[in-house]
Amino acid sequence: MNTEKRIYARFAGPQIFQEQGRLLFALLRVFAHAGYRITLYNYLGDQPMEKYGQMIHTLEGLELTDAAPEAPDGGWLLYDRADASLTRLPWRKRIQVRFDLFSPFWFSNPIIMPYPMHPLHSGTGPEKLAACRAMERKVRVFFSGDTENFHRVRIFYPRPKLPRLKIVDTIKARMGDDLVLVGDAEELQGLYQSSYTNKCVLTASHTVRIDFPDWLPTLARADFFLAPPGIIMPMCHNIVEAMAVGSIPITNYPEWLDPPLRHMENCIAFDDEDDLIARLRQALEMDPREIARLRANVLEHYRNHQRPETFIQRVEASEDRDLPVLMHTEGNVWKHAKKLGRKAILIQGTARPRGWLRRMAACYLG
Repeated sequence: MNTEKRIYARFAGPQIFQEQGRLLFALLRVFAHAGYRITLYNYLGDQPMEKYGQMIHTLEGLELTDAAPEAPDGGWLLYDRADASLTRLPWRKRIQVRFDLFSPFWFSNPIIMPYPMHPLHSGTGPEKLAACRAMERKVRVFFSGDTENFHRVRIFYPRPKLPRLKIVDTIKARMGDDLVLVGDAEELQGLYQSSYTNKCVLTASHTVRIDFPDWLPTLARADFFLAPPGIIMPMCHNIVEAMAVGSIPITNYPEWLDPPLRHMENCIAFDDEDDLIARLRQALEMDPREIARLRANVLEHYRNHQRPETFIQRVEASEDRDLPVLMHTEGNVWKHAKKLGRKAILIQGTARPRGWLRRMAACYLG
């Protein structure tokens, strides 16, 4: 039997090509990095690929084809829309990429693909991450990121999410002497070269631009990272990047990770403006031993659940020949935000009982 790990990938819908191609790159990269040879059907023709999608051409073992697959011989199929001419072939595993995280999935056992680092950080190796984790912490709470147009609330379950702009404005208005506003890159560099700053440090994103090579080391110098929602959906690359270097997230969307983050176990979670300020002051007053405990739990969660390698291990270990894999997308939130509720797989999590009756009972009785 052919033991080479091979995948034939064919996508017919528009969703996988959105977000400047970062979804397609993130998906194919995890399989290529795990040693799979990927044959991708050449869907584009003469159309240009957006910038992050272009990065698929850097993946080792990836080739484009215009030909229909021959006998799979133990290979896997990776697809979005069902096509009988493909799915009827004797694939060893058929992985359907889906985006409907707000659906209940009573009759299948999906895997939620961990939200990735930004494509430009995706190649960060374990040595660099280890070096970042070992850096001396210089500030207590840190945030840097865009706020323009981050004002709309789209997610209202289990309660309305404070948008990023409201979070930042509330901190500016209410943290007083416990707040440091950094106005330029030189000021930030000076802060990181000085003694420890036990305050909440915010940068003005329009004047402080942190270059991509410096982003992870910058995150790694903070004990806590403020991780507010993105412009459309809560999930952002920065919460995963912060966890990867051992910076503890302060966030209002802990349930969006699978498994969810837990307040005072591996994050600090907040709800409204008053709660936000209370949790920030809690972080500023926290004992170093408690910070160390939280950091260790954050790194454990990242290693066990957020790394691409753990996703591949779950896919390979699944006994289901037909396996749905779900991805976080802005498009799904944009169109279906009101569908999010307690029955959603995003809220239930994928560590559910096997058997649809047990899943439904756990949902309605739990």
